[in-house]
Amino acid sequence: MKKQLIGLTALGIIMLTNYSCKKTETPVPVNTNKANYALSVTGGNYPNQTTYLFGSNLFPTGSVGTGNAAELTSSGQMYKYGTNVYINTFGAPATLRKYEFDEAGKPKQTGSFSVPGLKTFGTVDFISETEAYAASNGYGGIPKLVKFNPTTMQITGTIDMSSTHKAASVGGDYYLGMVHRDNNLFMGITYTNASGDPLYDSVFVAVIDKVAGTVTKVLADGRSGEMWTGGSDASFSPPTLVKDANNDIYVMGFASNGKPSGVLKIKNGTTDFDASYFFNLNTATGKPCLGLYYFGSGQVFTMRYADAVAYPFDLDASYNPLAAAEYYKIDLTAKTSLGNIAPTLPKLFGVSTFMTKWDNEKIYFNAPAATSNAVYSYQLSNGTVKKEFELSAGQCNGFTKLN
Repeated sequence: MKKQLIGLTALGIIMLTNYSCKKTETPVPVNTNKANYALSVTGGNYPNQTTYLFGSNLFPTGSVGTGNAAELTSSGQMYKYGTNVYINTFGAPATLRKYEFDEAGKPKQTGSFSVPGLKTFGTVDFISETEAYAASNGYGGIPKLVKFNPTTMQITGTIDMSSTHKAASVGGDYYLGMVHRDNNLFMGITYTNASGDPLYDSVFVAVIDKVAGTVTKVLADGRSGEMWTGGSDASFSPPTLVKDANNDIYVMGFASNGKPSGVLKIKNGTTDFDASYFFNLNTATGKPCLGLYYFGSGQVFTMRYADAVAYPFDLDASYNPLAAAEYYKIDLTAKTSLGNIAPTLPKLFGVSTFMTKWDNEKIYFNAPAATSNAVYSYQLSNGTVKKEFELSAGQCNGFTKLN
């Protein structure tokens, strides 16, 4: 009996101790300042523009300002890789800056590199934490394609692109759009005359052996015209080269010099255009288009210009801003248009649009219009379009979930 009493007493002490420990546990504090989302906004009018990079703890709603933002002079482009964002602003020297967000949710620059003599990057493509490529451009200049380490932000090599240059291109060569597959980079090139207009009536894509660091060849196809936007998997701009689930690469050509805007294909396992495939977007949508947003499972979008006068730089005949673009859904396999995804939206500045996705529920896209700037969502299950938030400081040029 005495042993039983001692045992019961010991058990009671253990239970009381455990209860006391549970009762006095302190919950781990939640950092409500942590940036879970990153946004980039450009405000003002050229040449007096400012790009704001900032974070948000919660998914943005209502009217979003630029509090706690890093401010950069000039217009900017945002890229996202891993948990970091990268910003390129217009103006020599072409500079790419890497940012992370501190405990207060404020963006902190952790590295950068520059390419002297050039003003911007046409595209940036990330392969791994130690390998990425950036194509720099500048009117009348000789562009460069550099290899860099995204972790250290050090340039680790330069790929000689001199074999791609055409002597008649006195206005400049422009590197626009990039995608990687196997050991190759595929990068769009546009050649211009002295007035800065497209020099040729073909689509050009350089095929680059990234292991050897050399240009293998330049593809040319006259079924569409030279491209005028860039983009990559990491960017927030209208893409011109995308890779699908089958590793086929689709290339967007623009309407120019009498050629329609259209889509070409480089099939998996090849490095040439597929002669049997061409999707004429002018015919399918009734108007010229730019950008090729691919999200798999039949989710493909482009920007259709309701007023062809504004195509492709969002300017009227007197070079004044003119918003005329609409988001259209298209079918790459059937080569058909599925129509405007949101007819009630105002007409948009197509060159400034982007679409992004980080889950299986929604695609997020911006709507830069003449009198408003907002971010919307597209429900993947039923195509419902919903306005998520507005930007009070200007056009959104990047929106992403950080983790």
